[in-house]
Amino acid sequence: MTRSNFMMLATIVAAVFGLAFLVAPSQLVALYGVTLTPATEVIGRIAGSVILGFAIVFWGAREGNAADALKAVMMAGLIANGLDALILLHATVTGLLNGLGWLQVLINGALAIGFWYFAYGKGKTA
Repeated sequence: MTRSNFMMLATIVAAVFGLAFLVAPSQLVALYGVTLTPATEVIGRIAGSVILGFAIVFWGAREGNAADALKAVMMAGLIANGLDALILLHATVTGLLNGLGWLQVLINGALAIGFWYFAYGKGKTA
């Protein structure tokens, strides 16, 4: 197996588990005998966004090109932090998190904006 093929396999595995954690965290972990509460589903969804970010990085790094890998890292940061901001916004608005949840919404939202700016905005360097 080549490195490129391995990275494609890693991309598929990470994408499947990342999306499963994002969409149905309770159902996924129930396969392993674990029960989540609504509050811990938030953590499962955040884990899903991070795993999905890894899928993006693996895909971008599959050919060993530094420029493509950097683009993938920037996209992964944008997607993961953007999803986290939305997940945390929902959790805070619905009362699953206390008022400190707003701080995390702002932090992840600001990071997402930063990744967007340096990947696609005026801060784009290459």
